Amino acid sequence: MGIGKRGVTQVIKGEKTLLRPLNDADIEIICQWEAGQHIATAAFEHKSRRLTVIEEYMCRVNAGTTRMFAIEAEDGALIGDIGLVEINWRRSEAELVVRIGHPKYLGKGYGHDAISSLLNHTFSTTKLDRVYLRVLADNVRAVKCFERCGFKKNWVMVRQVANDRYPKKLFLMAIERDSQERETRSNRAS
Repeated sequence: MGIGKRGVTQVIKGEKTLLRPLNDADIEIICQWEAGQHIATAAFEHKSRRLTVIEEYMCRVNAGTTRMFAIEAEDGALIGDIGLVEINWRRSEAELVVRIGHPKYLGKGYGHDAISSLLNHTFSTTKLDRVYLRVLADNVRAVKCFERCGFKKNWVMVRQVANDRYPKKLFLMAIERDSQERETRSNRAS
């Protein structure tokens, strides 16, 4: 993966999406989505309330173990962000984070396309062998999307998320390089 400002320099083209480097305008919009709390994330809970949403997001995006992209729809609209965080080259694994923040594009295959494109790129250009993610169990749409992309449920955990009163059930899901390559071949044959 080409590394530059905010983690990436290259563009990854999917069938419906374009994954490109983040710019300052993207950060503003993404942080509005995050601050609006209409998106429940398991990986990026707010760790320090002393930082603004933008400061916190920028700390995560600029970390040396993070590669984040903006997700653009075919009409050029910014619809979300996607990336790999907690990249561990020794263990050959990373955590996937993804958000479709623009409500008009939910449930229309953009998340699936962005995830598949990033996985294809990651497994063909890096030595990472495993990508995992955490997802709220009650986010049925996301769980189904991840399963369609080839992720398997590995673990169930219960965790306090953000300001929720009760702990939430989370799935830890993962995909291995070999299973993703088989999935890609299978989809091409269809």
